[in-house]
Amino acid sequence: QSEYTVYRLSPERYATMMLRSTSYNGRTGYCSGRSTAVPFACFERPLRSCARRPWTPAGHIVVQGLAPLSGNPSQQSQSGQGHGSYKRLQIVPSAVQSPHAPTSPNQSQDIVSEELSKQWYDEGGVNVTAVKDGSGYSVYVEAAEPRDMVLHWAVNDWEAPPMELCPQGSHRIDDKAVQTPFEHGRHVRLHFSISKAPERIVFVLKELHPENWINNGSCYSVQLKPPGLNNLVERVMSCEGEADHWSLKDRFVLANDVLDGFAAAGAEGMAFVFTWLRMSSTKLLTWARRSNYQSKDITWMQQVISSRMTDKARSSPDSWVRLYARLALAGLPRGGGNGDDIRMGILHIMRDNGIKEGHRPGHDEPFLEQWHQKLHQNTTPEDVTICEAYLAYLHSGSHDDYWRVLWDNGRITKEYLESMHNPIKAWPQHLPHLINPFKGYLWTLKCCHSGANMDTAAQMAQGHLDDETKWMVFDMLANRNEWWVPGKVVDIRKRLANIWRSEGVSRDVLLLDIALDNYFRTCIERVDRNTLSRDSLVDLVGLVLDNASIAAESAELAQCGRLWWKVHSQPERWSKQWGLQALAAAQRVELSLAHYADEMCTHVQPHAETFGGRCNIDRAFIINFGEEVVRGQPVFVLSGLLQDLERHLRQAAGAGAWQVISQVPAVGEVLVVPDLVGMQGQAFDRPVVVIAQALGGMEDIPPGVTAVLTKSSTDVLSHVAIRARSQRVLLATCFDDQEWQRLTSLQGKHISVEVNATGDVIAVQIDPPSDAVNGNGHSIAAAPRLNLASPAPWTKWALSEQQFGSGVVGAKANNLAKLRQALPSWIQVPASVALPFGSFERVLEWEANAAAAQQLRQLQAELGRAQVGSGVPPALQAARQLVATQLRAPVELVQEVSTVAAAADLPGADSWAAPGSNAWGPVWAAITQVWASQWGDRAWLSRQACGISEGQLAMSVLLQQVMMDCYSTVYPCGSCLGRLWSGKARASIRMSPSIQCSHFASSVNRSCVIMPHCAHHDTLCTWQKAL
Repeated sequence: QSEYTVYRLSPERYATMMLRSTSYNGRTGYCSGRSTAVPFACFERPLRSCARRPWTPAGHIVVQGLAPLSGNPSQQSQSGQGHGSYKRLQIVPSAVQSPHAPTSPNQSQDIVSEELSKQWYDEGGVNVTAVKDGSGYSVYVEAAEPRDMVLHWAVNDWEAPPMELCPQGSHRIDDKAVQTPFEHGRHVRLHFSISKAPERIVFVLKELHPENWINNGSCYSVQLKPPGLNNLVERVMSCEGEADHWSLKDRFVLANDVLDGFAAAGAEGMAFVFTWLRMSSTKLLTWARRSNYQSKDITWMQQVISSRMTDKARSSPDSWVRLYARLALAGLPRGGGNGDDIRMGILHIMRDNGIKEGHRPGHDEPFLEQWHQKLHQNTTPEDVTICEAYLAYLHSGSHDDYWRVLWDNGRITKEYLESMHNPIKAWPQHLPHLINPFKGYLWTLKCCHSGANMDTAAQMAQGHLDDETKWMVFDMLANRNEWWVPGKVVDIRKRLANIWRSEGVSRDVLLLDIALDNYFRTCIERVDRNTLSRDSLVDLVGLVLDNASIAAESAELAQCGRLWWKVHSQPERWSKQWGLQALAAAQRVELSLAHYADEMCTHVQPHAETFGGRCNIDRAFIINFGEEVVRGQPVFVLSGLLQDLERHLRQAAGAGAWQVISQVPAVGEVLVVPDLVGMQGQAFDRPVVVIAQALGGMEDIPPGVTAVLTKSSTDVLSHVAIRARSQRVLLATCFDDQEWQRLTSLQGKHISVEVNATGDVIAVQIDPPSDAVNGNGHSIAAAPRLNLASPAPWTKWALSEQQFGSGVVGAKANNLAKLRQALPSWIQVPASVALPFGSFERVLEWEANAAAAQQLRQLQAELGRAQVGSGVPPALQAARQLVATQLRAPVELVQEVSTVAAAADLPGADSWAAPGSNAWGPVWAAITQVWASQWGDRAWLSRQACGISEGQLAMSVLLQQVMMDCYSTVYPCGSCLGRLWSGKARASIRMSPSIQCSHFASSVNRSCVIMPHCAHHDTLCTWQKAL
């Protein structure tokens, strides 16, 4: 019962055809429908419509039982032969001969090629594809219909390329560009060898008859090589911080121009774009600085940048790029609509209702006149809020409603309105007959400026949804305050995911998905968690993880969701065994959430600092920018839910309110701090019990601290946990909110802390001690000095694994060599070589490094004068920077390391010393960073505490192949503790002693270790011995 529409088309690829369907617009020459590439064998299926694609009349399809279209398709439509009027018959398609299109990058079977980018541009009707293969880089510009047209193009930032790189028929226009005609009016292919390829191609289109320039708002850009990120950042900063004339439209033009470059730079580059546009949407960056524009220009640029951001969020190969593109799109206006309706709409309302405008007589309404001037010269998303506030005032007649809506909907104040580039200083007059006209005008503004507004997005996206999904969306909107809405939102988003991930789909579908994701968070946050049962909390955690997995770009969070539902489905809920499993799963989710948040904050915060310094943004908006971004993510609601649920899980598991990492009795004065990081480098001459809200795991414990109590779940294998056990310092995590509040109230008091037989930490207030002794009876004097043995002299720059030995290389290298000898042949150990002890000192003695060596000796002397407890000296950073960037490698070192590494089969080692090769640079950078790490803050503080003087430490460097596997595990013998890695990204599962543990792996084509359930450490030791 399906209906078909058959169109003319040209075979853009051999044995592939483009099917385009639904309503043809004869005036513009476009048909609105989804464009789908299918093999001929798959032709017998219904056609679906979705996106605008142009007609291509160069060829057509012959269908058995149906006559091919002839004449002007628009004439057929006008004559009553509607498209899709043929009923289904047996369809056997074949291609009619037509002029050959350019060779597609996907056609070659002999050359392995990588598609760098592919973009369809409605403006100009061209498809642009960039491909890299063994011969170099190729850019294909294909017009959808033949036109008398030339490609006006250049390389990088509008620099004319050498003529030998230009296709035949090209001619130079000036020193900025060349022009290349389209072959058969259809296509242009630009090709560059790898050595001569530019960073990017820029171009515009020029139609010749009649002459017409098409520039996509600024120009088209195709990124070939990853750009210099610093250059792109500087380009943006010079405009944002220094341009005399700058506006929101100019920002979108620049963002469109540099978007491909930042996306090619990966996570760091796209994080910059997100930070930039978020600061714009929150008005930390100016929207108008001595600059005006027409409404049609801003609406077009908003449409272009939002459409391109949608494409990045859908199709980028980098998961972080997709995520940051999605987050950037959430703060962008949708664009589109008729921009002139904004400019002319306000004029029509004023004229139709007798309002004075310019010299035209009428009722004098200064508010509308001032707003009209802003709309003409600088329309922005603020105009939606102003219109909403004006309508609220027209309905009530109270200016209180006007100011309330301005603040509630857009955080707009009276002072801000008066300070705008086109200020609005007048208060509106009550003219209730303008309510209906401005209701219509509000929709005009929303069509352009609203982005991820749920109601607007639903209206805009409904044409791209099937009937059932559309009904679900509007049913949810009509009942948005019902208890069942969160589950319905997840169901709708699962349906939408199949749509917005499809190529060429409208940005409105993704904007609707973003709006629903944000509303889901609103629904969860307004739930009173104190009224929820423990079963409801378990279900709600699963629902939040389910929602996050739909569009989350985190493999770890997706894995956590699967793990949680696995535990959720287990029988005998709230039994001890189930409680142990659920507690381990909850802590796994907490770790993944923390890792996700930390990585995001690391990406965006440095860029926020850059904007703050260059654009004179108040420090108060910058200092917590990264944290606010993290807290704004819908998945962040998991944190509070898990905190409420964990006490129920610990009770079911019999785990108690405390997790004890290091069990040592202690006494001391209570010191409440936000974290342990701020105490690095300090020392105390009295016993101190630290109450720290947060603990990262990599901190050192300052001298004089006898106990550290924290709210953070602590990895028992973390650095701080190992230090606590070796320094005999009590370390424990509290999960009881009431007990935590009691502990923090003891600030400045002296307490005694010990662990009772049930595993709970008991803290009792005591009188101050009379002597400087800690809770274990040990003096607070400095830690015992360590004497490091001098390494054996060695003259070689590089050692093979067979030459490893004590006093020559470090313990890790020696243990790996022993491990290879002890393991059977079917268990492999990654190949490795080492630079022995003394290599660093020999590099410093090389003549070319004399100046760096002298500077390092001065820094070491400065460090040697630092007092214990005086903090982290600035000379540490200077020493790290010096060693990591200023040292040069002796030629003999490069050759010997390359030879030994190649003999050990380290990948790529044979090219390290090759003439003209750049392969050695990253290797040397990694080696010098290892040497520089001895002046890391934590390493230096530890040496200072142990009395190790500057120059006494020697370092060897292990070069080892990185193995990308599915999972790797480490199981210590002390208790059932597990640490799990996925690929190169670490994710730890922290468990208390006796907690049952197992690691599950899906069916994959790689080996992995599966740990059997074990509740006792004797069983674990037996398993390890067997291995």
